[in-house]
Order: sequence, then C-alpha cells, then structure tokens
Amino acid sequence: MISDGEDNGWADVKDAAAKMFSVWVDGHELARAREAWGHLHPTGLASEETVLKVTAAKLHLVTLARIYQEFCGIAWDENPETPVNYLAEDLDIEPVALGILAASADVKQFNAAVDCNELLESALIAASDCQRVEVFECLKAAYGGDIQLYTRLWHTRSVEEESEEFEPTIPNGAALQYVMSGFQQG
Repeated sequence: MISDGEDNGWADVKDAAAKMFSVWVDGHELARAREAWGHLHPTGLASEETVLKVTAAKLHLVTLARIYQEFCGIAWDENPETPVNYLAEDLDIEPVALGILAASADVKQFNAAVDCNELLESALIAASDCQRVEVFECLKAAYGGDIQLYTRLWHTRSVEEESEEFEPTIPNGAALQYVMSGFQQG
C-alpha cells in the first residue's frame, strides 16, 4: 500500500523506482522521478486507500518511467525500451484492479495476446497510456507550463547540461513537441 508519510509514499516505491529510472550513468533521473512523484501526491495520483487507487498510484510510477524513457529516446536517441512487465514487476500490481483500469482501452488492443504474459503486458500498457493525460496535466501545473516541464526533463541527463540553454535542433524540437502534446508520440 502507498503510504502518506513525509516522503509522499516514495519509501514504498523507491526500490522499484531505482530499477525503473536508470537510463544514464551520471544522470538525475531517479531524483527527478522522486520529484515528479512528489507532485503527483498532492493531487491524489500517488496516494490513496482503496485497492483500485493504490494500483493506479503504482501504475502512475510505471507511466512516469515510460514517459521518461520515451523522452530520452526522442531527445537523445537513448531509450532503453524496458518492457513494461519489467518496470512493474516489483510493484505488486493487483491483477483485478489492473483489469479494471485497463478496461477503458479498446478491446482490440488485447486481441493479439496469445498468453497470460502478453495479456498482462497489454493491460499494463493500456492502463498506463490512459494515465498520460492526468500525469501530464499534473506535472505541467506543478512546473508552471509545458516549456518548464520540458526544461526539467531536459536537465535530468547530466550536471553539465543544467546550465545549457535550449538549442533549436531536430531532437530538441521533437522532444519539446512530445512534451507539448501531452507525452503522446506522433
């Protein structure tokens, strides 16, 4: 269960998060993940008491990891493309609650699943994809806009880049567009 302690429930997910947010050797992605998690908490996206809400909160962490990996792939051509099953495996996702959260997706999305592992993967992706808008809106509000959110994501790669200014390159523009479109790819 996600707790409401001083750490905004981070202690409950930090071990899983350390595995989920490891794109750069010297990057700051885990600190950014904790910061983002802290922004989700006051809006109720990271801390609830029912099984369904706890499952949704855990999936928000998966969603944050998927978004960050996609951002890294677009901005720096460095996407570990970690399978969603691996991202979620240490979170003890309740399967019935996951099914309820994934139910809003198009059922055709699940037709290609030939076994339980593929069905689980499809459900995790569907539920996570359904959360992108609320995660985007929460983080956009927390950082003061989509440009500021982009800037915060950009500065997670390394200490050296913290002082770099935005340069209009194709990868920068594509990463900015990814953020401005609510973490949706073309």
